[in-house]
Amino acid sequence: MKFKFKTQSAFFLFFLIALLLVLPQVNIIAYPNSTITSKFIVFAYSCFAIISAYSLSIIFSKKVTVHISKLDISLFVVLSYMTLNRYVIQENFGFSVPFMELIGLSVLYIILRTLPQKKYVWLLLAAIISGFVQACYGNLQLFEYFPSNHSKFKLTGSFFNPGPYAGFLAAVWPIGLGMYLFNKSIIAEVQKQIKTKSKTIKRLIGIVFEYIPFLTIVYILVVLPSTQSRAAWVAVLISTLLLIECKYHLLHKFITLKSKTRKSILVIGTTLIICVGVFGLYTLKKGSSDGRLFIWKVSLEMIQDYPVFGVGYDRFKAHYMNYQANYFAKHGETTESLVADNTYYAFNEWLQFIVENGLLGLLLLVLFLYILFKINVEKENKNVFFIIIGGILATSAFAFFSYPMQILPIKLILVVLFALLASLDVKKYQILRRHGKPLNFRFFVFVLSVISVTNGLAYTRTLDKSFKTWKDALYIYQYRDYEEAIEVYADAYPDLKKEGDFLMNYGKALSLAKQDKEAAQMLERAKKYLNTTIIETALGDSYKTLKVYDKSEEAYYRAANMIPSRFYPMYLLAKLYDENGDKKKAEAMAKKILEKEVKIPSTAIKEIRMEMKKVLSKSDKDL
Repeated sequence: MKFKFKTQSAFFLFFLIALLLVLPQVNIIAYPNSTITSKFIVFAYSCFAIISAYSLSIIFSKKVTVHISKLDISLFVVLSYMTLNRYVIQENFGFSVPFMELIGLSVLYIILRTLPQKKYVWLLLAAIISGFVQACYGNLQLFEYFPSNHSKFKLTGSFFNPGPYAGFLAAVWPIGLGMYLFNKSIIAEVQKQIKTKSKTIKRLIGIVFEYIPFLTIVYILVVLPSTQSRAAWVAVLISTLLLIECKYHLLHKFITLKSKTRKSILVIGTTLIICVGVFGLYTLKKGSSDGRLFIWKVSLEMIQDYPVFGVGYDRFKAHYMNYQANYFAKHGETTESLVADNTYYAFNEWLQFIVENGLLGLLLLVLFLYILFKINVEKENKNVFFIIIGGILATSAFAFFSYPMQILPIKLILVVLFALLASLDVKKYQILRRHGKPLNFRFFVFVLSVISVTNGLAYTRTLDKSFKTWKDALYIYQYRDYEEAIEVYADAYPDLKKEGDFLMNYGKALSLAKQDKEAAQMLERAKKYLNTTIIETALGDSYKTLKVYDKSEEAYYRAANMIPSRFYPMYLLAKLYDENGDKKKAEAMAKKILEKEVKIPSTAIKEIRMEMKKVLSKSDKDL
């Protein structure tokens, strides 16, 4: 959608640039899952500030012209379907930060479409600078000047592990590389915007748009190997090859040669390189690769059960672990159990999209992608077009092996690229043209903006407070003051009663505080929005205390089947049988534990095995 307002866009540009610069760096530890929720809160407040200023510009604008492109329409159709599927078609929906982010990004997309095409270069530069800051931050983490956000990894940037951090750098990479490769035309265009005769200013612009992209790609190149993110490496490689080809046309020149021998060498060589590369990436972290393949295998079973509409947006985590448990219950403890774990994402955004939105959603997505790659742009905008396609391709490639659509800064960059691409489209359709200041139009915009911003801001403040309360409860919980933690959890419950992680934490605290009836109710509620071994074992504990032994056994079994390589759920089952006097089942489970292969040796496993030997020896004495 294209709006043209006869007013200065510098005000919006400033806030949008600030958002691109600041958002990836945000990590406020006062929030739970701080690298995610704190970014969301900052993003939400920023959106309301931008919307308010944007609405005022519409109200006081004398001329309003609205144009839309096919890309705008296809995006609207996809987002409308996802919303309708989530709230109307599906039976249940939970609290979803990603969906609220989607709403905010959709609004920003509309606002971005109001900007003149020539102004986007500053947004791209802001994304590059943000990537440069993150690359520097990551290098300093490697040298231990700054702590990481994960106990197992030295390198996370401002994210929660190296995966999303590498994904963000991969999203910035093609923008930086493209800006550097095509810097002459970009610098010339920027210098036209800055209407000045000063040679110093023009030279400064040239330095900024040449050396900042160059330094960014160098710093990313230095730090990216240390992330060990193969998905990011692939994304960087593919986007690099595309941009180099767009710049130098090397492949095109080679293909156009008449020599059949050279063409054969190209085909055979390319095939060999791809095969060797895929094999090398697979074996580099074989356990991780096998884990992803297993998740995809189980996800396909979800698609078979929900083929048309899927399970609903952001509902993958509510269903997946149940399917994983059913898989192992059916097939037993296969070698795949060694790579199974609690899983929130499919590690393939394309596959997860189908799981959540069904084949109908996939059809609409394919239509959107078809329109995206069929867009025509003016010859003078070809270089920018190549940068956009490089950026979209990099994130798309990364999405095959990771979860970029769960990472807000990556999505923000993608929205900027989509908006710029729609703006460059030569074919648009005018749907509104107004001159002067029509009172009814201004009044409608004023009322809509006041309602949206007032209600949205109030809700964001409520969430802000509830997230911080949740964090306080987690802090108290760590000191085992469960009674106090429960009181704090209760304060946040009305606002987070559909948040799976929150309900899991709350239910676990209730269980440890021996408030088992309330714990069972809370954990059963949590299972509607999320399921993990933590929920099932806590549920089993509470039902056991309540002497509802059949439900306790069922919960423990489900936890054991979710991740068969773990000893603890099986240990809980053995203890349940032993304490209930079911000697046969206790003995059978004890033997199974003692015969079980150890994935990672630990003191806890040794203690479990010793206790199982006691169970068996007690059975022998009884005989």
